Amino acid sequence: MDKNDLSGSMSPESIGPKDRKLIDQFLELRQSYQAITQQIEHDLQTPLDHYQQKRLFYLDVGDLTHFRLNFFDTVGYFLRESLATTYHLEIWDRQTHQKRCYSLDELQRISRWEVEQGTAIETITYGRLGYRIRRTFDIYNCRLYVSKTEFFNANEQIPLIDGLMLLQQELNDHTLWIRGKLLRIKDFT
Repeated sequence: MDKNDLSGSMSPESIGPKDRKLIDQFLELRQSYQAITQQIEHDLQTPLDHYQQKRLFYLDVGDLTHFRLNFFDTVGYFLRESLATTYHLEIWDRQTHQKRCYSLDELQRISRWEVEQGTAIETITYGRLGYRIRRTFDIYNCRLYVSKTEFFNANEQIPLIDGLMLLQQELNDHTLWIRGKLLRIKDFT
């Protein structure tokens, strides 16, 4: 391609054999990806988006930290300021037998740490409300898979659904986003 191609003068006739070969490779890979995705979704009996949207897995530790940094730059910012919300991440690496703990302010440091096998536990504490959500992830082949989600009220574990309903009731008093149905309770966790 030359600079004329970028100016909008590109037509199908201007795609040469070399470019066609690259495009064919791309289309073959995309078609293979779609076929694999369909097979996996058939075997799971649910779309993979279901797992992704519910944050039931992450690509790696960096993916989790990237999500949490974005979360606390947006919705989480409100939570930090108005409800004294804090975040804590513990990672146990089974291969090196190391345990590392990070606060929200320290998350940037771990985006490059690769953990092949282990456990990660993230805790979101809603300080002024006395609530805490703890998610445990199994790390396998660098991927994080949710294994358990727990909700605590004043350090006493309660059923997750009941806890989320309590959190939603409290947030109704503190934010228009929930009352206006702009965000759902999962967006605050």
